[in-house]
Amino acid sequence: MQLDPELGIIMGVGTGDLTIADARAGAAAVWAKTEWRGLPVLWDFRSARFDVRSDDVREIGKFILEHQPAPPPRVAFVTGRDVDFGLARMFEVHREHPATEVRVFRDYDEAILWAREKTSLA
Repeated sequence: MQLDPELGIIMGVGTGDLTIADARAGAAAVWAKTEWRGLPVLWDFRSARFDVRSDDVREIGKFILEHQPAPPPRVAFVTGRDVDFGLARMFEVHREHPATEVRVFRDYDEAILWAREKTSLA
């Protein structure tokens, strides 16, 4: 996890087989940096495989909604595999919050452009 000050985006990269414990750890890493609050987040999972079931996706969505100290305006996920894209889309539904837009991408550059746009939520 790192802040890209030029882009104004928090960037996270996941590699290997990722579990629900990894999802919680990633969320906690973002929450630990108070100076990151209010910034969009981009998760790059192109070199990762989600080792989760649909119930796990629901659980992590609920965990984030219940524990997140300050919702970011936008969260972008970039995936490389079809199955991971589908699981991330499930998360998009379970993570729904009025202050945050979540979107899943296959194209990294498109995800960055979207994350940097002003949110359409009011």
